[in-house]
Amino acid sequence: MSGALTQQQLAELSEKHQVYQYQAESLAQQINMVKMTIRDVETALVTITALKDEPAGKETLVPVGFGSFVKATLTETDKVVVGIGAGVSIEKKIDEAKEFLEKKKEELNKYLEQLNGTIAKIGQELQNIQKLVQKHQQVQQAQQPMQAR
Repeated sequence: MSGALTQQQLAELSEKHQVYQYQAESLAQQINMVKMTIRDVETALVTITALKDEPAGKETLVPVGFGSFVKATLTETDKVVVGIGAGVSIEKKIDEAKEFLEKKKEELNKYLEQLNGTIAKIGQELQNIQKLVQKHQQVQQAQQPMQAR
């Protein structure tokens, strides 16, 4: 484009800009959710690793949400119940659970990289649109006759 844009082109750019903004906001929310999930996986890994060295019969605190805990006695410390998705959980030996969670963390990190790449591309597109509009405004200002003072 030469710098001067038609009203239709400006309207199309405005619409694209808005769509890209919505996409960026949505991706930012997804990124935050993935980061929270990664932190949850990391917490589970630390907890499972610590649990491996605890004897059966030891009293501990189990989180029930919102910073609340319930006292519990460990009956088995060589197995844990791991969520595998879609509300399904299975019992696994500690080492198997750690391996599963490490793999899940790796998958989440790859997905996070993809999301970050996509949001970076959208950011570049937003900048490109802004540059086009600024160039148009500069051309418009240059074409306006100087007003007498």
